[in-house]
Amino acid sequence: MSRTVLALALAAGLGLGSMAHAQTATPPVAASAVAGTYKLDARHVGLVVRIGHGGGFSKSVFRFNTIDGQLGWDAASPAKIALSVNVDMKSIDSNVPGFAEELIGDRFLKTAQFPTATFVSTGIKQIDATHADVTGDLTFLGVTKPLTIHTELLGAGNNMRAVPTLGFTGTASFKRSDFGFNALLGPIGDQVDLLIDVEFNKAS
Repeated sequence: MSRTVLALALAAGLGLGSMAHAQTATPPVAASAVAGTYKLDARHVGLVVRIGHGGGFSKSVFRFNTIDGQLGWDAASPAKIALSVNVDMKSIDSNVPGFAEELIGDRFLKTAQFPTATFVSTGIKQIDATHADVTGDLTFLGVTKPLTIHTELLGAGNNMRAVPTLGFTGTASFKRSDFGFNALLGPIGDQVDLLIDVEFNKAS
């Protein structure tokens, strides 16, 4: 599924008041979320994929809409943190009419044979209070290769419903040819860039 690359901007609340607020915002504290097992919130997850198009003239952008996963969290013992994620490959979305249906077929993603892609963490390298590199194994088209996700902790603590919640954004990239995905190499780029936004809620 792991800087990776994808630029999305969210602009809101223009004006001096909101600018002052942004300048004094308090960074999230990892210890604010209690240790335990957290489930991925399917309503608040996004996986955006960006790949070169037309031999480099532009980028094509896709989104996977159906993802599930689990996070074992312990801020006091980062070595115990464990992440596993499953992506439904048939859930790919494109703004080009009919292209998603073509992508899930045998020419490209071969979802009848490989319905899911998975990421399972193997280690974490803490960068600072809110950034870490999560290393793990990405299995895509039946091939497993190492992948590093560069993550940022966006929020930690109880959400508005008093449920312990963790929110992250992350980026990663890999070469699709490393996974045997060679369809139209050249006209379609080899490097795949990922942007991941996700919330995890503590399991009851």
